[in-house]
Amino acid sequence: MRNSVKVLVVVVMALVGFSSNAQIFGIEAGVGLSNAVSPDTYVNDLYGRTLGAKLGGTIEFDITDDLYLGSGLSLAKKGASTTGDNLSMVYVQMPLSARYNIFELGRSGSFYAASGFYLAMPIGAKQGNVTYTIGEDVKAFDFGLNVGFGVLFNDQIQLGLSYEGGFLDFSGNENNVLKNTALLVTFGYKFGV
Repeated sequence: MRNSVKVLVVVVMALVGFSSNAQIFGIEAGVGLSNAVSPDTYVNDLYGRTLGAKLGGTIEFDITDDLYLGSGLSLAKKGASTTGDNLSMVYVQMPLSARYNIFELGRSGSFYAASGFYLAMPIGAKQGNVTYTIGEDVKAFDFGLNVGFGVLFNDQIQLGLSYEGGFLDFSGNENNVLKNTALLVTFGYKFGV
């Protein structure tokens, strides 16, 4: 857990330094379905979808009129449903992605696609009354892909659909391989446009 705190401090310091040159700040929230998936069919069948959500701040840099690089910091609730108690995990998550405005919608909107990666560290995990130890029961680091598309109105209001898929096994159990997935409807608002 000590290493996770160190990594989080470095990430936050880098983000603060990075943000001093930022052009567009914003907030983003999402709600949808989260799940834990496994390549083992038996283990995969034990888990189902549950409520997933995220909330945080964003930073974007315009590279061209249509291409933007972005990052941010958010809290993300992930997990899965089971036949017993649901698995619930909370992560501090930092994406690094690119957004491209594909075509305009009328005079004030544009359709966009986005893709990139995320880094995440769990800050809490539990199943029913059992609280898991970070670094033992739940691994202290997650890394995955994020993709999405949506509509941006007046360069400020953003509505979209995003998918996050973890590359790494988050389970501390050596007999199981579990990876995070989430499908979210997102809403964002951009300041400083």
